[in-house]
Amino acid sequence: RKIMEYITNKHWAKYIKGYIFTGCAIRDKNIVYFCLRKDIPYEKARNLWNSEIPSQLLCIYLDTPDDPIDYIRIEGFDNPKVGICLKPKEQGMLASRGDGGFVKCMGSGSKFPLEKVMPEKEAFPINIKCIDGYAYYVGPGRDIYKRIDIGQWQQIQNGIPESKFNTDMGFDDLDGFSEQDMYAVGGEGDVWHYNGEIWIPCGFPSNEQLSAVLCAPDGYVYIGGEGGSLWCGREYQWEKLYHGSSTILLNQLRWFEDKVWACDDYRLQCWNGKEMVRPKDGDKNVIASGHMDVRDGILVVADDYNVDLYDGTAWHKIVRPYK
Repeated sequence: RKIMEYITNKHWAKYIKGYIFTGCAIRDKNIVYFCLRKDIPYEKARNLWNSEIPSQLLCIYLDTPDDPIDYIRIEGFDNPKVGICLKPKEQGMLASRGDGGFVKCMGSGSKFPLEKVMPEKEAFPINIKCIDGYAYYVGPGRDIYKRIDIGQWQQIQNGIPESKFNTDMGFDDLDGFSEQDMYAVGGEGDVWHYNGEIWIPCGFPSNEQLSAVLCAPDGYVYIGGEGGSLWCGREYQWEKLYHGSSTILLNQLRWFEDKVWACDDYRLQCWNGKEMVRPKDGDKNVIASGHMDVRDGILVVADDYNVDLYDGTAWHKIVRPYK
């Protein structure tokens, strides 16, 4: 199938110039959503509240190169995160932290009103993950909410004690083999398993910081920890596969081409069974970083100004900055 090599200068100037990419989420092989924030110099940005920086929920259609972009510009969103759902409708969404946790959705029809995830509570979205087609909202106070219908979010909290927000516990990421077999990770070795009825702590053997989890088709759960380290296991049995030496945490773990891919602000890497290596494009290393997603046979990775797509055969430059 033909993928346009990149967004043209004209499209880039109209929709993307002056913004940076801070996240991506794939709906299907032709539709990818991105979170963009206004590109403001540090000297100016440090005097602003995060919610004063304009945001965009941007959609790129890979199969309509003549008219490839749809977007919603949003004011007042604080530290927004992007995600998708396939049920009850196929949509992209942007979640903001703050009172009530606002979520803006787009796709599959008419304009959709602003949703509130957790009315009466301060919300801090770390992630929106799609499991069995439904969107799950993940937050640091061990908050997990499922979007059961348009405008309706239901807390999935059975077994998790009421908790105050602190740094040694709470969830940064969630993944599942199914909705009856999910894992949530975060904090300092805070790992829980959900069996469809109740959350059970896994007694993780380390108190290192955790940031990403992957329930892989090989039947194992992979967890990204401090320094970009990689753990593998299930329920109460875990082993450390790789000891990372990075100064930052992984942003995402994904499964593509029968292996684990790890992405952080510095680099995109693959676990080859022995070590973390950069992916190859022919005989060249692929230099990419930032945030990634995988779905429907494609891998997308977005850094501040570039978007790259890998379809299992070739790497394509979808967005690049024009001068």
